[in-house]
Amino acid sequence: MRIRRFLVCGLLALLSFVGAVSCSGPSQESVNPTNTGLKVALITSGAANDQSWSEAGIGGLKLIEERYQAQTSYQASVSNEAAEAVLRQYAKDGYDFIIAQSGGYVAAAEKVAAEFPRTKFAVVNTYPGNNSNLGAVAFRSGEVGYLTGYLAAMKSQSKKVGYIVGDRYPMYVEEEALFRRGAKAQNPEIEVSSVFLGSWTNGLKCTEVAQEMVSKGVDVLALNADAAGATAMQAIAQKYPEVRFIGWTQDQHAIAPGKVITSVLQDIPALVFNAATLMQQGRWEGKLYKFGLKEQIYSFAPLRGLTPEEEAAFNQVKEQVIVGEIDVAPKAAGQAQ
Repeated sequence: MRIRRFLVCGLLALLSFVGAVSCSGPSQESVNPTNTGLKVALITSGAANDQSWSEAGIGGLKLIEERYQAQTSYQASVSNEAAEAVLRQYAKDGYDFIIAQSGGYVAAAEKVAAEFPRTKFAVVNTYPGNNSNLGAVAFRSGEVGYLTGYLAAMKSQSKKVGYIVGDRYPMYVEEEALFRRGAKAQNPEIEVSSVFLGSWTNGLKCTEVAQEMVSKGVDVLALNADAAGATAMQAIAQKYPEVRFIGWTQDQHAIAPGKVITSVLQDIPALVFNAATLMQQGRWEGKLYKFGLKEQIYSFAPLRGLTPEEEAAFNQVKEQVIVGEIDVAPKAAGQAQ
């Protein structure tokens, strides 16, 4: 089961955890089990058993419960419209740290955080924070955006690649821009198509978008759309055997055996746990804390279908990204990516 993998990965990543980009991260001493009396709640947009984003976030909450002997609670399948009331009720119930695991919850979190200044809140998304009690944890999504774009361009025979993501949150806008940059770095003549789907669950819509891309010559698709992406991958693989895929969040090789080049692995439980660790240590400052390949919050599933030379080239570029030799910072509005 995916949740077991996330829990194991989360524990391993925490042992080698180092500081975040925006602020230094929690120390290794924080992983020792201790009874803190902490009350932590989490709300998430998907189902608790979605085998993706939401289930993994709940896995992070379980890590918090185990490591800090915390009292925990969660609510899954919370719509953006319902988030404000749910967050407010958790604050009224005396929870110390309330985690909103969706970029769609930002407005609700801002409002409730202002009402409860002594309660700490976190958004799991790229968000600058309020410099007080509302902060955020996020992936350095530009890293994997660049690398998946580079890899897609490397493996494309038609020199046309596509990227589909569930929604237009800041971290995915950054990821899409860096996907383009990485693809162009590998081949300046590559054509890149991208779509912000507006859904993480609508498999039919994702399949239609993917099929349209393929009909225009795209032969490598990067799908970061949770359940919607998995449905599309399976459908496209059956109808278009020449198309190859890059999956997301978990190793999606089993969905389309022999057709998935790799998958971006996100250690969401460790990301959520790191937020609680900063809070428990008194270091939650209402800022944005980012984590990525260096902290092992991101990784890649086994590479498949690459020649030894291609794999060596990809690994070299990945190392250059990790050490900062390749710029994967997003550009300001109006600047060419």
